[in-house]
Amino acid sequence: VMVDSSMRPAVLSLTEARLSAIGVKAMNDAVQETVGSGLVYTDLINIQKDNEGRITLLTYNTPLMNSLAARTANCAQDKILTIGAQGIHIPIGTVVGGQLLTGRGPAINVRVEPVGSVEPNFKERFEEAGINQTRHKIYLILTAVVRIVVGNTALSVDISTQVLISDTIIVGDVPQNYFMGTEDQLINLLPNDS
Repeated sequence: VMVDSSMRPAVLSLTEARLSAIGVKAMNDAVQETVGSGLVYTDLINIQKDNEGRITLLTYNTPLMNSLAARTANCAQDKILTIGAQGIHIPIGTVVGGQLLTGRGPAINVRVEPVGSVEPNFKERFEEAGINQTRHKIYLILTAVVRIVVGNTALSVDISTQVLISDTIIVGDVPQNYFMGTEDQLINLLPNDS
């Protein structure tokens, strides 16, 4: 009982760290398999322009994005279930401690159970990229909750990854006037009536 109670926190801590790394890799691999390198910005976003060719509206290709999110989440879920079936192996020397024993000895197999399913979400960001350019990034975020079971102790671990799936520059018109400076400097440019 004393050995079990002294080793359990170390086993849980090591398993949590290893599970987080393995889980993030599994989710990133799922994104790579489903999204791949063939996806382009115009697959995700429909660009509408006016008669002069200026961009007036961006709309999402919602059916494609929903399909992409569902396929990626299912693939990630399968990969996490595979991890759960195999368990996480922690060498007993690593648990006991010391540089000489790390990575040595028989392995403790820790059970891993997915709790719920992998949740996909999209996030976007618009950034200024010049006086007439805007950078539009689209991210796919996957999150999952996995439970580690050691004896009669369980610990829930949140795993999350954010993957950039599209990055493009939207070019607009060059403005007639452009000012770089502070508000006080701008006031000093105004004509003085006195």
